[in-house]
Amino acid sequence: MEHESRPMQALSALAPATGAIAISVPADPDYLAVVRSACAQVGAKLGWGLAEASDLRLAVDEACGLLLRHAITARSDEEDANLQCRFTVSPSTLRVAVSLRAEGFTSPDTRDFGWTIVTALVDDFTWNSDGPTARVEIVKHRAAAG
Repeated sequence: MEHESRPMQALSALAPATGAIAISVPADPDYLAVVRSACAQVGAKLGWGLAEASDLRLAVDEACGLLLRHAITARSDEEDANLQCRFTVSPSTLRVAVSLRAEGFTSPDTRDFGWTIVTALVDDFTWNSDGPTARVEIVKHRAAAG
């Protein structure tokens, strides 16, 4: 176990005070593993503990799933039809914005199990739909040390 903790410490020492990471994957559940992996890497880079990083990873996975499940028909003829994911880092907060273009969206039920999972794991969660684009934003504050 000690061997695993050293890389995490080294990564957290290199963490930027602010910055953004953007990835784009096909709008297909099979590609959510890429988003989950990126999420885990960002959490590690920030020096977050396993529980914090796992919560964020699960929340982002479920938020992406909500977008995909509520898209009426994902566009397949444009690059911007991909699932766009942007991680914005600040010293104490991580914002994750995920968007998808589609023919339209149905609104998710805020009593849905997936919605409940996301809101229980993060500090803020929003869903916005504007014409052919829906966007979710997750805000996770770093737990206070001590």
